[in-house]
Amino acid sequence: MQQGRKGDRRGERSGRPEQKKAAQGSTSGVAAATTTVVTESGETLTISDLVTRFDEAAQRRLHTMNQKLRRLEMQMEVLEAEMSKANDASKWS
Repeated sequence: MQQGRKGDRRGERSGRPEQKKAAQGSTSGVAAATTTVVTESGETLTISDLVTRFDEAAQRRLHTMNQKLRRLEMQMEVLEAEMSKANDASKWS
């Protein structure tokens, strides 16, 4: 298998023997074992950075969804109150 160039996606998965051998032969320590990925836009990120970005995006989406859910719950409470008033008014007419 060919060793991937910068920006090339071949050889980037951490389970491949070629990558482990290259990491062991060049330097020791955590930096040598760091796995990188290339985004669609061509940006090279470490797995840690990628996970951090996904986490931040997920937190933003959850926050937005939570706000929408709270608004819907408030609208439902208002509608339920209006329906209750309408039912009470129709009983006494």
